[in-house]
Amino acid sequence: MKKKIFYLLSFTFLLLQACSNSGSSDGSSSSSTSGSLVGKWESYQVGTFAPGTIITDSTPLMNQQFDCPTLKDYCQFGSQGSIKVVTYNTSCAEGGGIGTYTKIDNFINIYQNNVFQVTWEIISLTSTTLKIKYPSPATGTPDVIVVASLKKIQ
Repeated sequence: MKKKIFYLLSFTFLLLQACSNSGSSDGSSSSSTSGSLVGKWESYQVGTFAPGTIITDSTPLMNQQFDCPTLKDYCQFGSQGSIKVVTYNTSCAEGGGIGTYTKIDNFINIYQNNVFQVTWEIISLTSTTLKIKYPSPATGTPDVIVVASLKKIQ
């Protein structure tokens, strides 16, 4: 299940239709989000929690387990509000999708074909790390909060 969290992240906003394994840009920021979203981010830790769980920057997560032994899933935020999610299956075939995003304070709204899909809440954002949380009905249990830590690789 843990190695599927990044797939769930992608699936949540319907960017996995290409996966064969089974407006404004980075605008304003608040005191807890001092970095820029623009760049390439690799998932490295994940966790699932019950709704109402207090999630902080120090909440412990588990190391991400990737399906492909040689390639890691990633998310890329463009400066003009584009987002690309890339996932790799056990055969290392690329899947994922593209869309757009807006960032307002500590929230990232994800769209596909100009249709709102999901909101990610930013727990922390620095120049090198991004920690987000979002509800995940894709897990089959609607009462699950997914938390993912990503590190900037470009």
